[in-house]
Amino acid sequence: VGLLYDIACQLERSCVKWDLLKEEYLDCLAFTISMFHVFSHGWPCQCIYHPQRRTGFGLADGEGCEQFWHSISKLIAYLRV
Repeated sequence: VGLLYDIACQLERSCVKWDLLKEEYLDCLAFTISMFHVFSHGWPCQCIYHPQRRTGFGLADGEGCEQFWHSISKLIAYLRV
Protein backbone atom coordinates (compact mmCIF):
# COMPACT_ATOMS: atom_id res chain seq x y z
CA VAL A 1 0.00 0.00 0.00
CA GLY A 2 1.41 3.36 -1.00
CA LEU A 3 1.14 6.25 1.43
CA LEU A 4 1.80 9.80 0.23
CA TYR A 5 2.05 12.22 3.16
CA ASP A 6 3.71 15.61 3.67
CA ILE A 7 5.99 14.29 6.42
CA ALA A 8 6.05 10.58 5.60
CA CYS A 9 9.69 10.34 6.66
CA GLN A 10 8.77 11.34 10.22
CA LEU A 11 5.65 9.17 10.18
CA GLU A 12 7.62 6.07 9.23
CA ARG A 13 10.25 6.74 11.91
CA SER A 14 7.54 7.29 14.52
CA CYS A 15 5.76 4.07 13.57
CA VAL A 16 9.01 2.15 14.03
CA LYS A 17 10.18 4.00 17.15
CA TRP A 18 6.89 3.86 19.05
CA ASP A 19 5.79 0.48 17.64
CA LEU A 20 2.54 2.01 16.33
CA LEU A 21 2.03 -0.69 13.70
CA LYS A 22 3.00 -4.32 13.71
CA GLU A 23 6.06 -5.09 11.62
CA GLU A 24 4.02 -7.18 9.19
CA TYR A 25 1.84 -4.12 8.46
CA LEU A 26 4.84 -1.81 8.11
CA ASP A 27 6.35 -4.19 5.57
CA CYS A 28 3.21 -3.74 3.44
CA LEU A 29 3.41 0.09 3.46
CA ALA A 30 5.52 2.27 1.18
CA PHE A 31 5.93 5.76 2.64
CA THR A 32 6.57 8.68 0.30
CA ILE A 33 6.45 12.46 0.58
CA SER A 34 4.02 14.32 -1.67
CA MET A 35 5.59 16.17 -4.59
CA PHE A 36 4.86 19.66 -3.32
CA HIS A 37 6.61 19.00 -0.01
CA VAL A 38 9.46 16.67 -1.00
CA PHE A 39 11.74 19.49 -2.13
CA SER A 40 11.55 21.23 1.24
CA HIS A 41 13.08 18.13 2.85
CA GLY A 42 16.78 17.42 3.03
CA TRP A 43 18.66 15.55 0.34
CA PRO A 44 18.59 12.17 2.17
CA CYS A 45 14.79 12.39 2.51
CA GLN A 46 14.43 13.28 -1.16
CA CYS A 47 16.52 10.28 -2.21
CA ILE A 48 14.54 7.84 -0.08
CA TYR A 49 11.00 9.23 -0.06
CA HIS A 50 10.56 10.91 -3.47
CA PRO A 51 7.50 9.26 -5.11
CA GLN A 52 9.20 8.99 -8.52
CA ARG A 53 12.05 7.06 -6.93
CA ARG A 54 9.72 4.50 -5.34
CA THR A 55 8.20 1.55 -7.18
CA GLY A 56 4.47 1.66 -7.78
CA PHE A 57 3.80 5.39 -7.55
CA GLY A 58 4.24 6.33 -11.21
CA LEU A 59 3.66 10.05 -11.71
CA ALA A 60 1.43 10.45 -8.64
CA ASP A 61 1.97 13.78 -6.92
CA GLY A 62 0.02 13.17 -3.71
CA GLU A 63 -1.82 16.47 -4.02
CA GLY A 64 -5.23 15.09 -5.06
CA CYS A 65 -6.99 16.23 -1.91
CA GLU A 66 -5.65 19.79 -2.23
CA GLN A 67 -6.63 19.89 -5.90
CA PHE A 68 -10.14 18.77 -5.02
CA TRP A 69 -10.49 21.46 -2.33
CA HIS A 70 -9.26 24.06 -4.80
CA SER A 71 -11.84 22.94 -7.37
CA ILE A 72 -14.69 23.50 -4.89
CA SER A 73 -13.19 26.57 -3.17
CA LYS A 74 -15.82 28.90 -4.66
CA LEU A 75 -18.53 26.90 -2.90
CA ILE A 76 -16.79 27.00 0.46
CA ALA A 77 -16.98 30.78 0.83
CA TYR A 78 -20.77 30.66 0.48
CA LEU A 79 -21.14 27.87 3.01
CA ARG A 80 -19.22 29.60 5.81
CA VAL A 81 -21.27 31.26 8.52
